Amino acid sequence: MRWRAAARRRRYTRAMPLGPIDALARCPLFATLPDEDLVALAAIAAPRRYAAGQTLFMAGQRPAGLHVVTSGSVKVFVVSPASGREVVLTVEHPYQTVAELPSFDRGTYPAHAAAVGDAGTLLLAQAALERLLDERSRLAHHLLRALGRRLRRLVELVERISFQEVVQRLAADLRERGGGGVPFDLDTNGAIAARLGTVPELVSRNLARLAMSGAVTMEGRRVVAIDAAALRALAEETRR
Repeated sequence: MRWRAAARRRRYTRAMPLGPIDALARCPLFATLPDEDLVALAAIAAPRRYAAGQTLFMAGQRPAGLHVVTSGSVKVFVVSPASGREVVLTVEHPYQTVAELPSFDRGTYPAHAAAVGDAGTLLLAQAALERLLDERSRLAHHLLRALGRRLRRLVELVERISFQEVVQRLAADLRERGGGGVPFDLDTNGAIAARLGTVPELVSRNLARLAMSGAVTMEGRRVVAIDAAALRALAEETRR
């Protein structure tokens, strides 16, 4: 595909952000779409900028569109009505979508989203996105398959929480993050803990354990190298 091949040839820096088509081509939800669908999606995308802590949307709101992170990171979280405690469900990084389900089932957001630091997104306008899905059955079928894959991963996570220790879940999480290349910066221990169904103290303890074993090499909160085979072996273990 012309756009994808051109994107591979380009060399980008932090000072040179990707254009809308290139950014969408890197988004897992859209990555295998043909060029004409990427162009159509880019035509309804508008850049948005958010300061650290600024809200993208609140639980109960209807979506204005589908957010694709282009810089920084965005956390999706809920707040306990009793204690006010914030629980981070996930942190989305560049080229990932944010809470995409309401954009397809026409429901409201089940959680809040806010920028972790300064962040940028592409917002695919909701009404225009729905028109594209009506007009382009191939695009709609592609997104159904992509959402199906995400549901399978959710089932896998439930299975891991049921049958694996924290170190095994953490190995799987790091292996998935490392699949996008190293180095990469870790989320906070609290965010990782929420994603893995544990507590920050156990994340900290098991990160140290993986570093001591050589499965990961860290410089502060940055993972600079991973032993993919070791992480895979751990990730595939189950409780005896």
